[in-house]
Amino acid sequence: MNYEENNSKEEHSDIKVKIMLIGDSNVGKTSIIKRYCKNIFSKSHISTVGIDLETKNIKIGKHIINLQLWDTAGQERYRVLSKNYYNNSDAFIIVYDITNLKSFESVKNWIEQIKENASENVKSVLLGNKSDLEDKRVINEEKGKKLAKENNINFYETSAENGANIDKAIIDLVEEVLNDDNFIKGSENTSQLSGDKFKKNEKKCC
Repeated sequence: MNYEENNSKEEHSDIKVKIMLIGDSNVGKTSIIKRYCKNIFSKSHISTVGIDLETKNIKIGKHIINLQLWDTAGQERYRVLSKNYYNNSDAFIIVYDITNLKSFESVKNWIEQIKENASENVKSVLLGNKSDLEDKRVINEEKGKKLAKENNINFYETSAENGANIDKAIIDLVEEVLNDDNFIKGSENTSQLSGDKFKKNEKKCC
């Protein structure tokens, strides 16, 4: 995988990829975004209100990709607001907390929200977050893998605290989006994208 961060102010992105993070409150969606975009982690927590956005430019192959990572509130009262953003998203990151059974049980509902509100064949990935809290684990890794397999999406256990698997999960998801024919056809950059190969034709997992 030919990937690198691009922080140069002189180079402009030629492709935009919008990724929406969904999941119950307190599973670590905001922390995942902060770790990926700014390489920081804070143990103090303020729940997201409504929708928030972080962006980051990365370079894959010859392209500068502008990632838009949309952070959504998990509370029920904000879900109608969040749904308005589903249809325009290129991909979804579904997050649960490996120390919280309810957050894992909610994953099926979040997947249904994608099916009901997002475009057909949109890309998704499932993250079991807080893998650093092994002594508090209540959801074993095999359950996460099984649920992801049932829904034909990739799965990773991640930690926003130590950064485990966060870069890999996000970049693999971006590459899935870039290699999808529907994304290429709908992109303003069709001529630049058509003919590019961003990854090998193989299923990535775990």
